[in-house]
Amino acid sequence: MFTLVGALLAALLTVAAQAQESRRVRLAYSAFSISFLNVFVARAAGLFKKHGLEPELIQMAGPLPVAALAAGEIDYLTGYTTGIVATGQGAPLKGIMIALRKPPFYVIAEPSVQRLNDLAGKRVGVDRIGSLQHLVVRLLLRNKGADPEKVIFTQTGSVSNTVTSLGQGAVSAAVLSGPHNVIMAQKGFRQVGAADELPMQFPTSGLVVSESKLKSDANRIKSVIRVMLDASAFCRKEKTWVVNFIRDKWKIDQKTAETVYEQWLSILTADGKIGIKDMQEYFDLAYAQKQITAPINVAAVTDFSLIDQVLAGK
Repeated sequence: MFTLVGALLAALLTVAAQAQESRRVRLAYSAFSISFLNVFVARAAGLFKKHGLEPELIQMAGPLPVAALAAGEIDYLTGYTTGIVATGQGAPLKGIMIALRKPPFYVIAEPSVQRLNDLAGKRVGVDRIGSLQHLVVRLLLRNKGADPEKVIFTQTGSVSNTVTSLGQGAVSAAVLSGPHNVIMAQKGFRQVGAADELPMQFPTSGLVVSESKLKSDANRIKSVIRVMLDASAFCRKEKTWVVNFIRDKWKIDQKTAETVYEQWLSILTADGKIGIKDMQEYFDLAYAQKQITAPINVAAVTDFSLIDQVLAGK
């Protein structure tokens, strides 16, 4: 009897463990940044659970998440551009959904800097050389007729280090996102550029998966897409909830939280997609200016078929 009970208990525990594993989704994000607000909101508002999923959000920066995704150690990469750039170097990945049409990046400078062109010969802080921040500020400089080669880029390694470097004068300007761009502006620093000024649309956060997972796990991928679409709709509809979430999580005042929310909302995609042509223009420009190391065929590394099915109610 004891043997039978033990066997049944073991079987039940195994089934429970398998059920829990089938619900678990592991998503990597690079930093506690407003760029990934929809992911944080989806977890806090219970949107994953609504679709029968248990989220595990894992902070991973640099090349680690690309390797982890290709190896199956995580299920989704939320840094869209990071994943797409990696495909140019042979990573077997596909972009399947885009949350933001442009990154919420702002170039914040010391008060003596009047415009981007004044940064020649000065230090500019970015999280990592070769990152999306680094790429965006170089594109902004070129867009304004300035030479990015004349700027001294400093890798800070983290948001807190970037803010500290700017505040202490170790750099003359820095690329920041909300709420730090708003806070530093309130302290007298000057905004001299924003990613939204660039003429093209290009992906920031979203969902990137491995090609093998795309083929083998379509139904669960569609569930995650539904979560992300619900999160976008929730953020548009529940302004007060989201503003309060930003205020509490980033420990800022209500007015600052409202500004951050409005800035973020202005770059949210309408349906989780950006036109292939628009993205191709961006990656072609980045490659032509030697800001990525390999050309990207956007159509070959983008697959909107599942989000199209979700949007069609299938």
